[in-house]
Amino acid sequence: MLRSICVTAAGAAVLLTGGGSAWAAAPSPAPSVSACSGVIEVDGFAFTPAAVLPGGDSSAVLAVTNCTAQAQTVSEQWTGHFSSLTGTGIPAGCPVIDPLPRSQALPAHTEETTATTYTVPVGCTADRLTVTVQLSQDGTPLATASTVLTINRSTTG
Repeated sequence: MLRSICVTAAGAAVLLTGGGSAWAAAPSPAPSVSACSGVIEVDGFAFTPAAVLPGGDSSAVLAVTNCTAQAQTVSEQWTGHFSSLTGTGIPAGCPVIDPLPRSQALPAHTEETTATTYTVPVGCTADRLTVTVQLSQDGTPLATASTVLTINRSTTG
């Protein structure tokens, strides 16, 4: 079962800076697991904060629920790319972001979150960064989620 969710957040662009990838229990109250269908359900994916200036950083936070009565191990493939409304290709001063693969163990009937922190290079001329996470298990696609971080160019409106 392939499920897709796309959450767009006004925000900022960023460059992967490692770290920040541990699963943690989601804040209470978690959504009802009985509302789940399938194995894993994406509950949300967004940048926090939603906007940054060049040189700032933001975390892409993914919340998922294990809908089953047993622990599940899933593979994540995080990909990201900088872009601009005024051009094509990678904007000047912006890096190529390599895919980030992960394996995560999810306890039975729980909502969990994981996050990856990105930093916007000062010289990057992009106005947004799009990050997509593909979840799979034993090669079977389970879900895809995307979020957009917008890069603000100045502190004034």
